[in-house]
Amino acid sequence: MNRPVLCLLSGVLSLGLAAPVTAGERGAESYSPELKWVLLAPPGGSVVQVLDVSRGVTPLGTLRSRARGPVVALQAQLAGRRVWVLAGNGLDVHDGFSGRLLGHWAAPEGVRLDRLEVDASGRPAAWSGTQAFEAVTGAAVLAPLGGRLSLR
Repeated sequence: MNRPVLCLLSGVLSLGLAAPVTAGERGAESYSPELKWVLLAPPGGSVVQVLDVSRGVTPLGTLRSRARGPVVALQAQLAGRRVWVLAGNGLDVHDGFSGRLLGHWAAPEGVRLDRLEVDASGRPAAWSGTQAFEAVTGAAVLAPLGGRLSLR
């Protein structure tokens, strides 16, 4: 899917979900070619729309989390049909179909997250400047990528 189609979908959704998108305000968007899903969050918003675009545009789910701040980045994961949602204050993972929140990892104290990258194995890394963090099962806070973590 190319950029104009994402912009069109974003504009159409913003009419019904949030204030119209103005110049300089983009929100967050992502396209998964394997799943044929478009993920959209309005500028400054914390709610994410999941759309299936394999045959037209079909809404699949709405992802919400009370604790989440404005969405910074989105990523769909083929395995388990999960959606990773990065906000400045933490990382969430949702079931893409039901919208159910499966996990939440807060950002470490004093850290503002600014991007989300996924490695070849599909594991997401949340970044703050040059420091990468990962979601470790059982932890409440994102851990430095590759660091040693003690869960007591």
